[in-house]
Amino acid sequence: MNASQSPAPLSEAQRASAPRMYTWISETGRVIEQVRVLPKGDATRARGRIVSATHSDHDAFTVEYEAEISADCSPRRVRLTVTTEEYERTIDLVCDAEGSWLLDDPTDTRSRVGGEGVKDVDVTYSVFFASLMIRRLGLNTQQGSAEARVLSVDSLTLEVTEDTVTMSSDDEHIHGITATASTSATVDADGMILDVPGLSRRV
Repeated sequence: MNASQSPAPLSEAQRASAPRMYTWISETGRVIEQVRVLPKGDATRARGRIVSATHSDHDAFTVEYEAEISADCSPRRVRLTVTTEEYERTIDLVCDAEGSWLLDDPTDTRSRVGGEGVKDVDVTYSVFFASLMIRRLGLNTQQGSAEARVLSVDSLTLEVTEDTVTMSSDDEHIHGITATASTSATVDADGMILDVPGLSRRV
């Protein structure tokens, strides 16, 4: 190819299968989340990190996560590691063939978590997992409301509980983003969050 020529534009299929990197920063500048999303056929793999400076509510921490995501945007496996000054902790959440969630905790103990029909994982301080929920519920493509039971993971302790999230969408915003915070967000055409006014924005 001649050096002066521009590369040919990607086809729609090529764009859909290309890796993407997303970065969000909190309004205070204390929390940054970055994730690389890689489509793999009908599934998607994501690897990301949340980094937080010390805050009045908590010490500094880092959460690293890897997720395997189905075609319907529901996570099938999520591995999380939290690191603070005092400790490091890792858990694995796996959704089995029957749709039940299994938790492998730091003591290598496996247990069932959540009730029947739980499809989503909500990680505190994570914009990415909130975006997945919006996409799975289809609220980025049409107005409406939906209620979902989720596995809520506390980023600092990696404790897992079951919660209920109620979301709705209008012409401009998605409302009720997570189980731990009631707020609103704007999203792009793919349903990925662009801005949570007063909390976080994509950069």
